[in-house]
Amino acid sequence: MKRLRPALSLLLKAVVSLGILAFLFTRIDGSKLLQVLSGIHVGYLGTALLGYFAGQLLSSVRWALLARPLGFKNPLRDFVSIFFIGMFFNLFAPSTVGGDFGRVFYLARGRVHGEGRDWAGSTARALISVIADRTVGMAVLVWMGAAALLLFPGYSIPAGIPYLIHGLALAFILVWFLLPSIYRLLERKAHPIAENVRLAIGTYRKNREVLSQTILLSLIVHIIQATLQLLLGRALAVDIPFSYCFILYPLVGLFSSLPITVNGFGLREGGYLFLLRLVGVPPEKAIAFGLLWVVIVALDSLFGGALFVLRRAPKPSAIATAADHQLR
Repeated sequence: MKRLRPALSLLLKAVVSLGILAFLFTRIDGSKLLQVLSGIHVGYLGTALLGYFAGQLLSSVRWALLARPLGFKNPLRDFVSIFFIGMFFNLFAPSTVGGDFGRVFYLARGRVHGEGRDWAGSTARALISVIADRTVGMAVLVWMGAAALLLFPGYSIPAGIPYLIHGLALAFILVWFLLPSIYRLLERKAHPIAENVRLAIGTYRKNREVLSQTILLSLIVHIIQATLQLLLGRALAVDIPFSYCFILYPLVGLFSSLPITVNGFGLREGGYLFLLRLVGVPPEKAIAFGLLWVVIVALDSLFGGALFVLRRAPKPSAIATAADHQLR
């Protein structure tokens, strides 16, 4: 039964994604959508592709900074390569293999082969680095969204959304101040998970300059990706206020990260439809906006696919087996 759970989870998420997309497409004129897509300004789209690629390069540097205090001394090119392979897995690999599991597998395997380390310890440290990378990126995204909602109050955002975003922003700050108490509480626990959480807390509280550097990098990455919203609008002949991009991108990003669909399909397009209509964007162009974002992510992820082939890496099923073993 445990082996069936990943497949059943994927099936359920796929049904949810297809259901949301089907509902959204009943709300638009299909012929108008095709007309919008046929009139895309390729120059703006190409610039957005390059911008997204640059943002992911910076994200791989952020991950490297977070991994080094945990003992991973790989050259930066390894982190860049593994990061893009993880992007590829996120979109194109079998369901039992996520991009994060791919990153953990490759990073841990390199450390084991290179230094004779034990697999379990290296995997735990690699997993900590990936979780830290995700957490820092998400925290900065929330803070940017919260700041934008405060700085640009003139948009008709439903009242519940700012309260939620501000609450999340405060929660991240509160958790940081509670980390010493969490560490002391976990000192009484001998469970491997408790030990790894203590390792993560102790490592990053001793290396606060690393957190400062990665927070700054995350801010730069999110500013780039918020600016890409403006370029996508220009590609679709949509004039989106630049200030609104700093509300649009964080809110759509947070909404599409909910783990109820396949890679955010459906939620992302629904988020764009809802938020862009608040600034007068027609529904067909709002849906096209979401589809273009998926195209950009997919095309840049193909670079990771090329790296995957060139590295002569193990098959995704091998990574799935290793990930399943770690989850048991």
